[in-house]
Amino acid sequence: MADPAEIEREVAQMAEYWGERREGWRDAAADEFERIVMPACLYGPEQDFRRLQMVNMCFTEWVLFERPLREGKTPLQLYVETPPEGTSESTVDHLRQIDETQLFARFAILDKDPETSRAMLLDVGTDRRYEVCDGALCKNARWRNGTIAERIACVDGLWQVIGQVHLYDRADPDATRVDGPGALHPDDLRAEDMCDAGLFLRLVRDVLGVDGRYAPTLSMVSVEGDAR
Repeated sequence: MADPAEIEREVAQMAEYWGERREGWRDAAADEFERIVMPACLYGPEQDFRRLQMVNMCFTEWVLFERPLREGKTPLQLYVETPPEGTSESTVDHLRQIDETQLFARFAILDKDPETSRAMLLDVGTDRRYEVCDGALCKNARWRNGTIAERIACVDGLWQVIGQVHLYDRADPDATRVDGPGALHPDDLRAEDMCDAGLFLRLVRDVLGVDGRYAPTLSMVSVEGDAR
C-alpha cells in the first residue's frame, strides 16, 4: 500500500513540473479563474496575504485536477500519459489511480481518529461514505461535526486527501445540504460560467469571491503550515 506521504510527494512533483512550464498555460487559466471566482482579495484597497495565499492554492488545485489544458485533458492526465523522463512506474501508476478516482466534495464528518489519521466522511451530495486518511482533519480538534470540503482519491485501496484545500463549515450538514457553499444557487442559473463551473469553483467563489455568499464568515487557520 502506498504511503500517503509518498503520494503527497508525487503529486507535488507533478505540480512542480507544470509550474516550471506555466508560460504555456497560466495567463489564460488565471483569466478564467478570476472571471468566475472574482477573488475579493484582488479588488480591495489592500491585499490580504492569507486570503491571497488561499486563492493561489485553490487556483493551483483547479488547474491541475480539473481544467483541461490540451486535447480536453488536464495537466494530471497529460503527465500520466507522457511522464517526464526518469519518472518511476510506481509514480505513474499512483497518479493514474488518482486521476481515475479523484473527486472534490463536501463531506459530513461522522467520526475521526487522531491516532490513525482516519476519518469517516459522508458525501453530502451522494450520501456515499468514505474512510479517508486525513491527518489535517483528524488532528484539528476544532474541526468536528459540520462538513469538510476537500479533494480525495483512492490509491492502492486507500482513500486519502490529495488536494491542498480544506474548507471546514461548522454548520450542521443537513442545514447546508441543498443550498450550501458550492451549490448551484438560483442566481447562478442566469450565468453560463457558473452553470459550467462545477462544485469546486462555485464553492471557492462562495467563500472567497467579491459577492460570495459565505465570504463574510470565512476565517483562516493554519493547518500544517498552510492557510486553510
